[in-house]
Amino acid sequence: MKKVTIITSLYKASSYLKGFLEDITKQTIFNQCELRLINANSPENETEIVSPFLDKYDNIIYTVLDQDPGLYECWNIMIRDSDTEYLTNANVDDKLYPTSIEKHVEFLDNNKDIDLAYCYNIVTTNIKSTYENLEGGYAIFPTAKYSFPLLQQMNLPHNHPVWRRSLHERFGYYSNDYASGGDWEFFLRCGEGGAKMHLIEEILGIYYKNPEGVSTKQENMERNLKEVQQIRVKYAT
Repeated sequence: MKKVTIITSLYKASSYLKGFLEDITKQTIFNQCELRLINANSPENETEIVSPFLDKYDNIIYTVLDQDPGLYECWNIMIRDSDTEYLTNANVDDKLYPTSIEKHVEFLDNNKDIDLAYCYNIVTTNIKSTYENLEGGYAIFPTAKYSFPLLQQMNLPHNHPVWRRSLHERFGYYSNDYASGGDWEFFLRCGEGGAKMHLIEEILGIYYKNPEGVSTKQENMERNLKEVQQIRVKYAT
């Protein structure tokens, strides 16, 4: 049985997919992971790109849906279909340092009272950025040590935390009411219910500020800002 399930939803992801797969399979504990990919009825050639990796790795599980149920329902499907102790999401346009998942899991293994671990991430506007070719002067994506009041203001865990499966047993799954804020809403639901989260004070990921991303595309900004406001009001104390 594997220890970690990595969940990734694919929709119009062909530009990033090969680089993503090359990167994620370099994780130092990839042999202890299962990578679940859902193709959300994408019109592009993701299956052709994934196929060589399916031949090479028996711990990659690829599913093609007949229709797109939305990002967070894709995540819910993958979570429900898995049975590992730990879960993490990996965005197809981001990168992880090779030890990222290992260090998150090691921390959670050694701190049984913590439900979710997250880290610092570099922000880049260059899709070709990797941990090997970063140059000085980069920015760090804003986050901070965990507290629930801070979580009410911003999505502290952000793009690739590792969390215990038991959070879903305690607090349910991702809400389909949101297009881009469903992960933050879930973390707030968990935090409000007493879940404990911890910042690993180390850079372990690279966040690509994608001009075509769900949360960063300019034409989505009005919708995304409305979601942020709705979530803040929902969890205001």
